[in-house]
Amino acid sequence: MARGEAGAGDVIVADHQTAGRGRFGRTWLSPTGGLYATFLVPSSPKIAVLAAVAVLRACARFDVEVALKWPNDVVVDDRKLAGILIETAGDLALVGIGLNLDQAPLPTATSLRKLGHSVRRSELVDAVAQDLQAADDDALLGDYRRGLSTLGRTVTVAMESGETVSGRAVSVDDEGRLIVETRDGPRTLSTGECTHLRT
Repeated sequence: MARGEAGAGDVIVADHQTAGRGRFGRTWLSPTGGLYATFLVPSSPKIAVLAAVAVLRACARFDVEVALKWPNDVVVDDRKLAGILIETAGDLALVGIGLNLDQAPLPTATSLRKLGHSVRRSELVDAVAQDLQAADDDALLGDYRRGLSTLGRTVTVAMESGETVSGRAVSVDDEGRLIVETRDGPRTLSTGECTHLRT
């Protein structure tokens, strides 16, 4: 990769970040010892689904059992292990993935080390990259739906507009949009900050 130039298939990896970002511009804590990588892949309507499943499958290769919290947080027992942030640049999607390898920077988070796993960062990056290159295989949506711990739960979803939608998460459509059954009928949500409510 030439300096200042990047294309599909390239991966940019950082040892740590000084200004890591999550959804809605929130800060993503990025201490040394984590996995912080941006994968450049062709953009597609299913890119959020593809990215989430790539991390799910990569973790499974190292016998790490994880679940997904819609739209694409990676969790273990509702504790966040990894986050995914996707931005577009022309016909490319920049898939940013932050995964806690050694440390869990927040009480609501966990790490591979805390879960009793030791995985080399380079091996995990390679595994994610392979699955991202696999693109839209026949099992993609099925794996995403099976991995979603959100389905069947009572949730609130805070949207960037400031609106909050509450109800029961009943399904996701073919593009990974969440369908929530509310008092006023079903709502289809493309993005937002989802909270699982305990009942």
